[in-house]
Amino acid sequence: MELSSKAFIIHDASGQIVSVGRVPASARGRVEVKSDVEAHSVLEVELDAEQAAMSVADLHKSHKVHIASKKLVKK
Repeated sequence: MELSSKAFIIHDASGQIVSVGRVPASARGRVEVKSDVEAHSVLEVELDAEQAAMSVADLHKSHKVHIASKKLVKK
């Protein structure tokens, strides 16, 4: 399955990634992601070429969310 560069990152208050979701390239319409854990937040991001080439497991291991800028950054 081909994936778009859009990803949804569920993270905790310190920016540690809890879950990464990628959107299929064939997805139509709006995709919405919610967390049922009050302490977690969802960040919608456009991955750069390097990040888009990574598996969700590798993104989870090597990146975190910079809370102030709301960006995905390397650990």
